[in-house]
Amino acid sequence: MNKSLFIIALFTLLTTACSEPAQPSVNAAAQTKPLGDTNKNALDWPGEYEGVVPCASCEGIQTHISLRADNSFELKTVYLGKDDRIFKVTGTAVWDAQGRNITLSEGSQYLVGENQLIMLDTEGKRITGELAEHYVLKKKD
Repeated sequence: MNKSLFIIALFTLLTTACSEPAQPSVNAAAQTKPLGDTNKNALDWPGEYEGVVPCASCEGIQTHISLRADNSFELKTVYLGKDDRIFKVTGTAVWDAQGRNITLSEGSQYLVGENQLIMLDTEGKRITGELAEHYVLKKKD
């Protein structure tokens, strides 16, 4: 009797231990929606940002970005010491799935921080090195 009870208990243990727990059903929209606070929903990001980013063939690129709550933007750049013309681009800023970074329709990418935009490289990574601090655009009051 004890032997058959032991075999039944062992069989029960083995069959329940090997099964995977049921996964809750989640639709695709819920998977891409960030949970909790993100830069997009936690920061006061709409506004005017300015700075001078490094330039290989000029003194620097004076950069001004206006970000609006509807995700539209206006980017103005001036190549200092080379050309006085203001280059202007307008379009839509697209947020990444995590709600941290934006990509402007002209291709540049920025990490949205508290009162600042940090320019990212072409792969969407932070720029490092001696000039890294020069890739930060500060929010105007």
